[in-house]
Amino acid sequence: MDAPIHPDLYSRELLMLQGDHRSAHIWDGELLSQTLRARRADDLWDFLHDRVLHERVVHRLQAMGFYRIIEIGRIQVDWALITALIERWLLEMHTFHLPIGEATATLQDVEVLYGMPANGMAVSLPIAMRYMSRDHYLDMLHQLTGFRPQDEAASSGASRLALTPIRQHLELLHPDITDDTEEDHITHYTRLLLLLLFGWVLFPNTSGNLVSLRFLHHLQLLDELSYYSWGVVVLGYMYRQMCRESMATQRDVCGFMLLLQVWAWERFLQFQPPRPQLPPTIAPPFLPLARRWVLRRILLREYDAHHNLPLCRDVLDMLEGAQQG
Repeated sequence: MDAPIHPDLYSRELLMLQGDHRSAHIWDGELLSQTLRARRADDLWDFLHDRVLHERVVHRLQAMGFYRIIEIGRIQVDWALITALIERWLLEMHTFHLPIGEATATLQDVEVLYGMPANGMAVSLPIAMRYMSRDHYLDMLHQLTGFRPQDEAASSGASRLALTPIRQHLELLHPDITDDTEEDHITHYTRLLLLLLFGWVLFPNTSGNLVSLRFLHHLQLLDELSYYSWGVVVLGYMYRQMCRESMATQRDVCGFMLLLQVWAWERFLQFQPPRPQLPPTIAPPFLPLARRWVLRRILLREYDAHHNLPLCRDVLDMLEGAQQG
């Protein structure tokens, strides 16, 4: 006699939150067409699209280790694929539950795919900064960047600031960045650009337009940014957001979803976009590996994402070991 099929969990002893998980509602016929999406996911890339960063700013970003992310730039995200993966995210294990076993993005993936260091000093916060008032944060922002928003509505709570005023200020500063610009102005511009990178790419929240001013602590000494283990905090933040997003009540997704997208491309052959052969004049890109998807996508002009949630679910349901990269 064939062994009985158990499509549901054998035991809920370890998965204490399964009752509120998205997968439980999908099993009951709910949320079948609801795709998670991020708000304002492309704002930084829109800002950089028509602007070439001055080489002095580029050199600063390269020394800090963040220019790789800007260089890789925009990648079209398949929100159906992201949703299908998060539906399989186990909060208790921090892994994706797949037919071939458990899988997850690791610190090695963060380092290999996007070049963010997994070793170094912890990205921690002095206790005193947790109790700073809004005015103290804005004073610190003005001291480090020369910018202070005029509209009080730009602030959210004590430590968060809207990104739109920062972008508007950078649009005014950008034409003035030349070979003769004072070093202080280059530093101010770089700090503000990093706030956009943090708030719109690496650590976005569900609003899609806020950044934590607590990062100013680390932006005080730009030359020391490369000594921090940014890969650890980026991955940890993405894990935390996927735990929140895997609950049935959530509709918005945030965190570094570009990392999750490229990780899925590298791991599962069925989700990989077509990669045309590079011309002989172009050397294959090495690390970080995310560069190779962008370079080949430019040749293809545009990645035609599936955007098909039932298809992505079916592909994950039918995974076999040989189909994993």
